[in-house]
Amino acid sequence: MFRKIVSITLLVSLMALASSGMLMIFLNSLEFQLQMHPVHKIFGILLSISGCFHIYFNFKPIKKYLSVRKVLVFGVGMVLIMSFLYVVGINKPLDKEKIQEIELLMTQLETRD
Repeated sequence: MFRKIVSITLLVSLMALASSGMLMIFLNSLEFQLQMHPVHKIFGILLSISGCFHIYFNFKPIKKYLSVRKVLVFGVGMVLIMSFLYVVGINKPLDKEKIQEIELLMTQLETRD
């Protein structure tokens, strides 16, 4: 039963993250991003937790998939791309004052009654 709940949570979380993320990109609206930010964060956490359980429940098949060289190379490639994009994003120069203003606004919006 728990395994089924994990699968449904994983699916719904993926749908929520994908749809809110794509809408944030396509609409390109700061207002919409601020409105969707709590939804995106909550389902991101749920996706991460249910993803960990999914890996735990399916560890043997995942190990078997990774024993195929092409699949392993693809997986390593994806991890390298992800790592590269993290490095690029983290090293992007940003205006610290503007970020503090935005963070203050975000805090005010999230704690608003």
